Amino acid sequence: GTKIDVLSFEAAVVPNYRLAFNMRGFPPIEPGMGSLEPSGSKARALLKYKDEECHGALIKLTAENYKKVMASEGVSDDNVNPGYEEIIVDAYPYGRANGPVKAVALRARPHARLNFDPSPSARYMDILREGARELNLKPCYQEFLERHPVQETTKWQRKYVVYNLVLNRLLGGKLLRMQSALLFLFYVPSNAPTPARLCSELMIAL
Repeated sequence: GTKIDVLSFEAAVVPNYRLAFNMRGFPPIEPGMGSLEPSGSKARALLKYKDEECHGALIKLTAENYKKVMASEGVSDDNVNPGYEEIIVDAYPYGRANGPVKAVALRARPHARLNFDPSPSARYMDILREGARELNLKPCYQEFLERHPVQETTKWQRKYVVYNLVLNRLLGGKLLRMQSALLFLFYVPSNAPTPARLCSELMIAL
């Protein structure tokens, strides 16, 4: 991939925001992607942290590398309708007492923002959990990430999505957004009651 040179990298906390997964994805394989959501938002969380705050990495980049990172998230001059928008937040680095740092974070834009958090994939959560360990985030926040529900998928569902993505690529991706919207009509998280989950899997298969 594109090499990113990091000038500094440290743990920080952003108050009055939470880690959300309401960036519309493609259920059931990757239902929702990470997004920073204001505490007053009506978007429903699957599991809430005990405090109204989000812990993560505060990264300093050059302007050139910042553009590379944003492009990897679909935010660039070439993308006229990105799924994310850049927001300015106050980030408080761990172990510092000299006030917050103004930082840029990503929030799902209205057209891609769900009013609830679907279960993130196990793959996605593993990346977040590993990053939290490397950053040595607060133990209680790491515990929150460990307890967060993830989407369980079957082997045939994973195969179906691979074939579907190949077909969409051949068609220029025109069907992907419509399919995502249709799939969310029948989506339920993996921790839903068994009858609801089985009905969801059947409808998505159809």
